[in-house]
Amino acid sequence: MKNTEIFENKILIIGLFFIITNILTINLFKKVDLKNIYIYGAEFISVNDITENTSLQLPRRLIFIKTKLIEKELEKNISLKQISISRQIFPFGLIIDIQTRNPIAFAVKEEKGIKVQGFVDKNGVFINKKYVPDREKLIFPIKIFGWKKDYKNLISLIIKNYEGTDDLEAIKISSEGFITLEEKFLQKIFLGFKTKDIEEKLNLIFDIREQFKKQKFRKKIKSLDLTDLTNPKIKVFIP
Repeated sequence: MKNTEIFENKILIIGLFFIITNILTINLFKKVDLKNIYIYGAEFISVNDITENTSLQLPRRLIFIKTKLIEKELEKNISLKQISISRQIFPFGLIIDIQTRNPIAFAVKEEKGIKVQGFVDKNGVFINKKYVPDREKLIFPIKIFGWKKDYKNLISLIIKNYEGTDDLEAIKISSEGFITLEEKFLQKIFLGFKTKDIEEKLNLIFDIREQFKKQKFRKKIKSLDLTDLTNPKIKVFIP
């Protein structure tokens, strides 16, 4: 009697295993459609945004979706901080977990002769305004003109140096790569073209500011020219 029960239980377990395996296999080969994509962490990003900014073409069988490729495409095209995409059997579909970047300044860049408005985060990464929620309500003291990918780290360095103050008003990069800062105390600061000594120039800016404040310098400064570190020039307003 016991042997019969053991045999029946084994048959039941094997049967259940067979059914579950079949269901899993069937679901893996089922086609994913728009309704099977679940986005978490950024409700303002739609399923259409996902398909428009990746090589993902729907409907497509779940097992053949290249999740790592889609992650890289979205991270690049929507400027995401972090993204994780996983295939899911129950409920069936793609699970997309997104972590967005935190904008801290307005920015303008040029693409194929057209100006594109957006924002940057503290790492100098450009974020298209389409992918920033409540963008109309955002107020930032800093504006960046002429953003380029090659200047991302430089922009980040400048922003981080001014962190904790409200002095910096604008970072301007010309089409040739000439960098100018606009701030409240020194007005205009000419840093020149992208150079390796940019960090030294930023340190000098704060040293000069500190010295002027200590000496209670009363004349209004017009500009500071640091294009040549060996010969810095300060202009003041002459009444």
